[in-house]
Amino acid sequence: MQVSSGGLALTMASTANRRLSPDLRRRIGVAGLVSLCVLVGLTLLEVVPSYGVIPARERGERWQDHPSFLVGDCIYYRATLLSLLEDGDLDVKNNLARKQYWPAANVSLGQDGAWYPKHPVLMSVVAAPLYWLAGDEGLLAFNLLQLTALAACLWFGARRHASEEISIAVVLWFAFGTMLRPAAYNFSPDVFSTLLVCLGFLAVLSRSPLVSGVLFGLALCAKLPNMVFFPVAALALAVQRDWRGLLRFGLGAAVPLLALLALNHHMFGSPWVTPYDRVLVFQGGEWVLEPSHRTFFGVPFWTGLWEQLTDRKLGLLVACPPIVLAPLGLYLLARRFPVEALLLGGACLAQLAIFAKYEQWRASSYGPRFLMTVVAVGAWLAAPALEGLLSFVRSRSTGAGHAP
Repeated sequence: MQVSSGGLALTMASTANRRLSPDLRRRIGVAGLVSLCVLVGLTLLEVVPSYGVIPARERGERWQDHPSFLVGDCIYYRATLLSLLEDGDLDVKNNLARKQYWPAANVSLGQDGAWYPKHPVLMSVVAAPLYWLAGDEGLLAFNLLQLTALAACLWFGARRHASEEISIAVVLWFAFGTMLRPAAYNFSPDVFSTLLVCLGFLAVLSRSPLVSGVLFGLALCAKLPNMVFFPVAALALAVQRDWRGLLRFGLGAAVPLLALLALNHHMFGSPWVTPYDRVLVFQGGEWVLEPSHRTFFGVPFWTGLWEQLTDRKLGLLVACPPIVLAPLGLYLLARRFPVEALLLGGACLAQLAIFAKYEQWRASSYGPRFLMTVVAVGAWLAAPALEGLLSFVRSRSTGAGHAP
């Protein structure tokens, strides 16, 4: 008796569904509904009203008409994608010239004289199919889809230690009341990077260290400063004496890390030289290398941290008001689940620490984008904090009602 491929797929899906616990099936279903609400809401509230095309005359002779969501670095991520699809290489010189986009400070000089992307190429590779199908609108759709996936991650993280109702409220609050909302009208590498990091954290918490290692390796390929999360995840495994898990974590991370080192060697002749070490700028009528971006971390630590938290336009407290609940959530989590508190609190502190000294942190159109992982993890911590506060209020109300 022969079974069609479609029937076999349905049978396998049905078997997998039966193996899931009823609670997990419900969580997946609610995550899907919440994510759908986020997708529809961000599309109607942020994307549709904002969509437009910037005429070239408003940007000068080096520009062409382009959708207004392609701002800042977005154009250069698209140039990488175009080079891959049209030329089959990573030399973006001709792609930028054809589109008349000024390459200074956005390309890196390769060992063979090629102009390689300054920015990581992983998001461009992943988004290429949607661009091939729908052009620039495909990139906007990609951005909405990755934000939708991030909303699902926020749900699963929040639901670990809060009720269903509280978790839904927290996800919607963060999706529509923080910097995540304006990030919807973008082609955002920060959302892409944060999504991979959050998936990696969920894999650690689900005791899947091999998968977590792969995801953190990909996260590093998406954004080099994500290296700060490796010791945090490794420490969370080590304090549990999960030495086999730690080994699997390392093996999982090795594959994407080796691929990244190989790409660096191909472009710049050394696995340890990154695109941010070879950035081209135009000075005195000629192209020269600017100092490595490793030298851009010179702001005094406490000054930089305070500014990134409290700046009136781009500060974390302005861009993400519910983050004020995170310290309380971390305290409540540490009382019952110290390893999880170590993982999430350590991740927030690590990202705050590395970017506190960064000179160019203001280069953003929608808040402190370099701290987006802090925002996402903040939702996981805000959920138990809000749950605890509401429980406290209920207990006080009940006590007052029974008072003589």
